[in-house]
Amino acid sequence: MLRCEALNLRELDQLDIAGETIQLRRATAVQIGILLLCDVYAILFSAAVAYWLWADHILHQSIALYIHLIPLLILFPITYAVGLLYPGFGIGAVETLRRLVGCTSLSCLCIAAASFALQAHPLYSRVTFAIFWATAVVAVPMSRFLMLSMVSHLSWWGEPSIIFGRPDEVEFVIRLLRSAFSLGYRVVGVVTNEPAGARAIDGVPVLGGAESLPHLSRAGVSTCLVCDRSEDFWLLHSPLYEQFFRHVVLLRDWRSLPIEQIKLRNLGGVLGIDLPGSLLNRRNQAIKRAIDFVLGGVLSLIALPVIVLFGLLVKLVSPGPMFFTQVREGHRGTKLRIWKLRTMHPHAEEKLASYLKANPELEKQWHHSVKLVDDPRIIPIVGRFMRRFSIDELPQLFSVVTGGMSLVGPRPFPDYHLNRFDRNFRKLRAAVRPGLTGMWQVMVRSSGNLEQQEMYDTYYIRNWSLWLDIYLMGRTVFALVTGRGAV
Repeated sequence: MLRCEALNLRELDQLDIAGETIQLRRATAVQIGILLLCDVYAILFSAAVAYWLWADHILHQSIALYIHLIPLLILFPITYAVGLLYPGFGIGAVETLRRLVGCTSLSCLCIAAASFALQAHPLYSRVTFAIFWATAVVAVPMSRFLMLSMVSHLSWWGEPSIIFGRPDEVEFVIRLLRSAFSLGYRVVGVVTNEPAGARAIDGVPVLGGAESLPHLSRAGVSTCLVCDRSEDFWLLHSPLYEQFFRHVVLLRDWRSLPIEQIKLRNLGGVLGIDLPGSLLNRRNQAIKRAIDFVLGGVLSLIALPVIVLFGLLVKLVSPGPMFFTQVREGHRGTKLRIWKLRTMHPHAEEKLASYLKANPELEKQWHHSVKLVDDPRIIPIVGRFMRRFSIDELPQLFSVVTGGMSLVGPRPFPDYHLNRFDRNFRKLRAAVRPGLTGMWQVMVRSSGNLEQQEMYDTYYIRNWSLWLDIYLMGRTVFALVTGRGAV
């Protein structure tokens, strides 16, 4: 595999370039093969579910009738390949989700057209095809992201990449890339013309300055991520494109602007950037509200028995009310009453104050993230179980239906939490409905600090799309099932 992580320039010159290239090609082939098998498995699983649920149990059709369609399933990986999803590095999670759903739907449509519109014999069950499509558009992205979560930490997975820029810029980019495993950038080193003060930045080795770029390219590095505020960027601009790397990605911190669906325009040789509408757009808010009403209503009916069950358990193990309510800041600064299943003992705030007073070291943890890993206020067993799987939040589904909240959005925080945010950020948050789940919750959950909360909530508001909401709801389900990061 690529060995430039610990190499100096003399060692880079002595590399067996042909051998390195062969190994890199083999690694890429293995990566594509893994993703291909993952997608094929999800498609076959969806087909089996559709057949079992309808064609077999309802219509009592023989499986031999559908075996003839198996060769047509090759259409799915072909459309994924055309959609540049093999291996799909550098696309991003939301765009990968959009392409997977689009390519899956297109393939299903083509197969349906071949069997129905052309009146192919025998005539297959339309309901079976509908169930197959509905299952596949869920199963394919879920299996793909589950696979990525398992293999992304492997040393040979991903596209060998370097970051060029100032040490402070590079450190920020490294932190972001580590949480964005679906991008597939495997950062093997840092190139900077400024003294880094260390041989590594956040665990990634510093490989030298601009003079090392040709050697890294020959060693198999295919992508260079360039922090374009670097003073040396314009000196390197032409060589980067013409000589060294297949992919050059320009990085700039534009957190205050929408970037998720950005489009580039050629204005007669001048670069134009077309910024999409965000969640601050009233049309987008109306679309989001309609989805919240319909989907929130369905989820409320499903969650009602669970709410009743755990409410009774709370009453059995702890004296006091079944629900906990608190007034928090809602849409446009209005007061919003939050309903939760009670997970804490009565007089919880007094208990917290005395606990922090007796444990000064935990007071720092509280001020850092406004959470405690071992919170003394929480009811043992039942309360911790509900917190771990966020069952206590289910009553807020009714607030989603009535319009006080949204399924996805910035979480409504108590005043003591909001008062620690910047005034402009609080104003931005108040411009949209608070959410039952949010980007910060599913990306870092309780391990995040105030700075991360502000970064993720701002990104969500500025870059909202239906695909982003679908992705975050999927990540929420994964977080709830695993209980990862919750307290």
